[in-house]
Amino acid sequence: MKSFLATLSLLLCATLASAADFDWKTRFPQGLVDAAGKTVDLATLKNKTVAVYCSAHWCPPCRVFTPQLVQFANDNKDQLAVVFVSSDRDQEQMFAYMKETKMPWPAVPYKSAGGAAIKKEQGVSGIPTLLVYGKDGQLLTKNGRDLNGLKKLLGK
Repeated sequence: MKSFLATLSLLLCATLASAADFDWKTRFPQGLVDAAGKTVDLATLKNKTVAVYCSAHWCPPCRVFTPQLVQFANDNKDQLAVVFVSSDRDQEQMFAYMKETKMPWPAVPYKSAGGAAIKKEQGVSGIPTLLVYGKDGQLLTKNGRDLNGLKKLLGK
């Protein structure tokens, strides 16, 4: 019985450690960039709930939701990391949108394989879309635009 409990404890610890150490490089193989195009360390996502925000400068509903998300992200930056996946027409518009709306989060490089793969994998067909992933990298919801629901996911 003691050996069973010891084994169970080790398995639980290993599971918790691997969940907390999800390698976001698997989702974002080209890494992340800030609004100036400089590389952002993927470690900024470690041990946080990660929201993948699919949006674009030209999208009116996105331009309404983005300021709300900026405020929410700033208020919850200790628990939440946001990553922008742009549907803009070009890289310049993507960077302009990030600067104009003061997005405090990084983006996947414009037209990168990581952004396209996530949109395809989750069936993203419209914007704005906010996909929310747990610390273990597992999808929690495709409806992260419900900020009250997102608060609950963060335990608030």
